[in-house]
Amino acid sequence: GRVVVTFWHGMESGINNKILQAKIDEFNHRHGGIFIDAQVYGAADQLGPKLDAAVAGKTPPDLLWWAPAFFPKYAEAGALKSVDEFIAGDAGFKRDDVYDFLWEMGSFDGHVYATPFSANNLGLYYNKRMFAEAGINEPPATWEGFREAALMLSHGERVRGFQIPIGSSEWTVWTWQCFLWQAGGEILTPDKTAAAFNSPAGVAALDFWKSLLVENAAVFSETDAGYKTDDFLASRVAMTINGPWNYPLLKEQTAIEAGAFALPRQDRAATNIGGESLFLFKSTPEKEQAAWEFMKFVMSSDFQIDWAINTGYLPVSKSAANSARYEEFLQANPFMKVYNEQMPDGRTRPSIPQYPALSATLGKYLEAALYNKYSSQEALDRAAQEVNVLLKK
Repeated sequence: GRVVVTFWHGMESGINNKILQAKIDEFNHRHGGIFIDAQVYGAADQLGPKLDAAVAGKTPPDLLWWAPAFFPKYAEAGALKSVDEFIAGDAGFKRDDVYDFLWEMGSFDGHVYATPFSANNLGLYYNKRMFAEAGINEPPATWEGFREAALMLSHGERVRGFQIPIGSSEWTVWTWQCFLWQAGGEILTPDKTAAAFNSPAGVAALDFWKSLLVENAAVFSETDAGYKTDDFLASRVAMTINGPWNYPLLKEQTAIEAGAFALPRQDRAATNIGGESLFLFKSTPEKEQAAWEFMKFVMSSDFQIDWAINTGYLPVSKSAANSARYEEFLQANPFMKVYNEQMPDGRTRPSIPQYPALSATLGKYLEAALYNKYSSQEALDRAAQEVNVLLKK
């Protein structure tokens, strides 16, 4: 008579998947009346069509692990259950312990629909040996310094200083947004009714990436897989934009020694806050309550500290981030400290139902501009025109 909660997640890293399953087993063991049935759905940025089909066919999972940028569409469609009443009715749950911006990321139309699972942001991995050989003593802090370093690190036919994400998927858009913000730009107008990325800042950000390619200081990633580390691990690229979640893998490498540094600043420092949240789909009161128990377990200090230390994600709660155990871990792991210290410069993707369509549109034109089909201004103007139509829907 256990309440079975179907839980879809896209934890592709073998190590992290094992750690998650161990935590789920611990939860199931502690809660005799609940069984969390975890199923891996594959690549997170390819989930959209599969989930749309499941929602249309009335067979969505009870609980879903995915980027919070994607939930408003499903909230607006009426497929998600708000967790407001669970938060309000649960005396043991401390809402204030979780970072405010994570609640903002999970809110739509004044209601919370997505609870944070883990946080992260984007920084740069660098190859310490290649930096030493190029005579670069410390990682660059500005766009100009970054350009110089990328040029110094590039040589011959095969080796380039920087890997630029290519493809029209969310990864390209997510990483490029950081440079838009660094240049002083914004994705949308303050009232979220029109595109703002086709500004001088947007053009500067796209031109910066293009100039690195033209000067042979950068090379494209595998299409729609800018998050893959193969070329970095093979010392074919010296720097690549990525998150803290690969740290367990990077620590095990013998061929290269990887370090991390904050994204370079232009007008200001900026990184994109990522991580995944848990979305609660409407089902039955019993399943919804059982799913909430698991959501609460995930936000608990113990889960967050264990998860952060073992996986390279960042804690979602203040009690976990400030705990003695986590502080000790950061002191011993300067790589992770870089990401933790970038959190205050983090910004988030707009919480609007049209975000998936906005991302696909912007991605299409960023890719076209990087392949020199359009100038940066023309590509961003075309994208803005299409996005403005989407925002009126």
